[in-house]
Amino acid sequence: MRVYKILRWPILVILCFVIALFLKPPDRLASRQQSPAAIAKNANGFQNKLGELQEAYQRGEAGTEVRLTSDEVAAALAVANLQPSARASQRAAAATSTNTDSSNPVALTPEQVGVKDPQVIFEGDEVKGQFAANVYGKDVFVTLSGHLGAKDGYATFAPSSFKIGSMPVPIAMVQAQLDRKLSEPEAREKLKLPEFVSDLKIENGQLVITEK
Repeated sequence: MRVYKILRWPILVILCFVIALFLKPPDRLASRQQSPAAIAKNANGFQNKLGELQEAYQRGEAGTEVRLTSDEVAAALAVANLQPSARASQRAAAATSTNTDSSNPVALTPEQVGVKDPQVIFEGDEVKGQFAANVYGKDVFVTLSGHLGAKDGYATFAPSSFKIGSMPVPIAMVQAQLDRKLSEPEAREKLKLPEFVSDLKIENGQLVITEK
């Protein structure tokens, strides 16, 4: 009983410190937040580059590469996470467009872009991402980094660091859960690469996508 009385306060202090680190928002990965106009522009750039890759595949030009910046990828993620009203507006614009060529997607306007701030940056040969999950009404930020690749037609991710809030978490503690999550059918479907993509990697701070 006496030992418990001696240890309870240090244990309580440590637990409070850990909880505080979990809930403390980490530093932003990106130095600035993209405006809706910038998101629309970069998302269109992302679509256009993928269109160029698809056209090269259709012409039989194997090995063509395109390079994407982190701003373009972050903008594409923002568009993929549009609010329902904005998503409906985008679908309506696509339906009324007279251009049916898939290599020339409908351009987005700033009004169609939800005010989201996906945190994605490329450093060297690594990708770093940050997102918030609402846990019991509190935003808890998750920051992770790792290496992108491709295998058997699917994107792969090998984590190198993981952080909850401002608290670093050893990869060994989350690797099994991450592998299990990525192996779920819904996640696998999202990781499936287009038929014209053979490889992807981060190189010199850019996402390099290689056509088959």
